[in-house]
Amino acid sequence: MLENTAEAASMSYEHNWDSYSKAQREQVTRTALQQGDVETLAQLTDHNLLMFGRGGAHTSEHTRRGYRTGVRRYLAYALPLGWERLTQYDTDLTIGYIRRLEREEVSPGTINSRRSAARALYRALRWAGVLHADPFADTPRAKDSSERWTKREAYTREDIDALLEVADEYEHLLILLGAHGGLRMSELVSLTWEQVDLERRVMTITGKGRKTALVYLSESLSMMLECVEAERRTGYVLPWRNPKSIRLCLRSLCKAAGVDYSKRQVHGLRHACATMLLEQTGDIYIVARHMRHSSVGTTEVYAKLNPKKLTLALSQW
Repeated sequence: MLENTAEAASMSYEHNWDSYSKAQREQVTRTALQQGDVETLAQLTDHNLLMFGRGGAHTSEHTRRGYRTGVRRYLAYALPLGWERLTQYDTDLTIGYIRRLEREEVSPGTINSRRSAARALYRALRWAGVLHADPFADTPRAKDSSERWTKREAYTREDIDALLEVADEYEHLLILLGAHGGLRMSELVSLTWEQVDLERRVMTITGKGRKTALVYLSESLSMMLECVEAERRTGYVLPWRNPKSIRLCLRSLCKAAGVDYSKRQVHGLRHACATMLLEQTGDIYIVARHMRHSSVGTTEVYAKLNPKKLTLALSQW
């Protein structure tokens, strides 16, 4: 079955799902299931996500890539057990998938991300007419017993300084956009000079949920952007279009600077921004504004992340 799946995937092509009638849509999907055509099923899920997902046509490429990966992982588990089970309300199949991930000691967060991707596949299968109920609706999410703030690994001020010491011009910008601007990966990749107003010292960022907000520039970030020659201030601010390239770049910088990368990665720069700003101001509302959090409850996690004040208080008892 696995060999057939790989062979079918290699023969897959782009489908124009909008042009299919309901009957054609169902036939193409059933054929893909029978032949183990993983790529067609991934395309079906991607199309359905763009049509009916919460982000609609504005769903980020980062999100789409994660869903495609999750769909492929689920199909690699499910198809060898019989394609017919994917057309049935088979909770043994879906719960079995979750339990297998748990036995493999996959983190609860990753399990729930995989569950979301697999559930998107089932939504697409219902839209295609080969399924009428979602077995994942009765498949519980993985429970995470660890406190939220223990997962917020952040680079320290000293780490940021060490990274800047070994960084070139674009790497310098990358670090400051993350650690001072608080930009997410997708925002780093898509940032253009049109979004940067050096005179007002702000950036216009469209982030999660297509929400647009002004992000104020730090002195260091503003100066670094101004150092870029005027003729080069067109198009994208950073030269990397692929998130993987940014990860490799930061990993290399961490190695050169003697800074731990493994548990922080690129998003650790954004965490550093929140923790440093909270440490400096002590005001979670200022931090929430700069980080563009939809809820102050998200910002409170960073207040719990740094135990410095707690340990200082207890040391004086």
